Amino acid sequence: MRKKIAVDVAIVGGGIIGCATAWYLTQRGLSVALFEKGTVAGEQSGRNSGFVRKQGRDEREMPLIKRSLDLWRDIDKQIEGETGFTVAGNLAVAGDEAKLAAMHSWLAVAKEFGVGSEILTNGRLQDVCPRIRRGFLGALYTPTDARAEPELAAPAIAAALRRKGAEVHENCHVQELELSGGRVTGLVTEKFDVKARTVVVAAGLWSYIFLKRYGVFVPQSDLKISVGRTAPFDHGMTIPSWTPDVLVRPRHDGGLTIALGMTRAADFELTSRSLRVAGRFLPTYLMNRRGVSIGVNGRFFENNRWSSAYLSSDPARYSEIRVPHVPPNVAELEKGTRFARTDFQFDPPIRLVDSWACRVDLTPDGIPVIGETLPGLVVATGMSGHGFGLSLGVGDSVAELIDRGSTTIALDAFDPGRFRHRYFAAPQNVL
Repeated sequence: MRKKIAVDVAIVGGGIIGCATAWYLTQRGLSVALFEKGTVAGEQSGRNSGFVRKQGRDEREMPLIKRSLDLWRDIDKQIEGETGFTVAGNLAVAGDEAKLAAMHSWLAVAKEFGVGSEILTNGRLQDVCPRIRRGFLGALYTPTDARAEPELAAPAIAAALRRKGAEVHENCHVQELELSGGRVTGLVTEKFDVKARTVVVAAGLWSYIFLKRYGVFVPQSDLKISVGRTAPFDHGMTIPSWTPDVLVRPRHDGGLTIALGMTRAADFELTSRSLRVAGRFLPTYLMNRRGVSIGVNGRFFENNRWSSAYLSSDPARYSEIRVPHVPPNVAELEKGTRFARTDFQFDPPIRLVDSWACRVDLTPDGIPVIGETLPGLVVATGMSGHGFGLSLGVGDSVAELIDRGSTTIALDAFDPGRFRHRYFAAPQNVL
């Protein structure tokens, strides 16, 4: 006999967006059940670089990220858990005059939103980050930005949800929505039949596949981002920093997180899905072609196999998609460790003790998709690599939308229907 569940809100996806939404819904007194096909934060939510930053963002995201930073400051106390959140600033180093000019231009956005960012040049850059080598033109610096630990944050929120009595189900794939009279009234999982007043789809890269069956179109593509970590050592770094060639973030455990810098090429592995939406991403690609390495490999057929398994009603086919294996680009990470040693003047060689990768879902305009798409169905996806930092602000806003029918922060720019009205769109962020 299949178990039946009845809640105010059912959530598809146990990443940081789904967990944050569930948390703020429970804070509003609503009953919640969250369903994750694999493990909480098993994909990009637990495998990103851990930046929580305002600087360099698209102007349309600024109200959300400011709200999110406010919420991050209190989250450990609220959940009685550890996310690794630390206000440590963020430093982005320009590789050429064009990037430095763009950073200068972005200061107008910072001023509009009351963010104390500044451009550092010459000795001032070394004063703020003594480890950085000389020779860089300058950098954008925001001392009120922060970092957190991706492998800690969403699981800590999920643990708090369970303590509060919310249902958090891992290894529980959502197979389909239930509809009645044109309204979404629940969902069917491999284990449960669920009745809900509202369903939230926060399934990251899987959202496109899940939603298209119901006539909801969210153009998503993806990039593979490779990340590694060192063992703890006396590195002397305090500020999460990225140069054109390498990203270096101090970790909660005393080591460093190492990832690609601003101009190192992330892996874009072609799939049938990415080809279907490729035209919409043309302006984005032209703006960022130095930062993308296009490849045709086994990912093309793997994606077709995974999509078929995802849409299947046979749980025997889910093992490969529970927590998909994404191999890191080891060669690029090895280059990253060499750049880290050069750019930040570490004496010993930098050695990684672990490495991993994730697939980051992208929208053509580089900003999220947030809003109601069908009666009773709210979507929060397409975070475009910004979701970890934005997560609490997004979760809080989605909870407010469901509870009140409106939001304090305007979500018009993230309207899921915007792609019906505009084919071409490009990101407006500086970083």
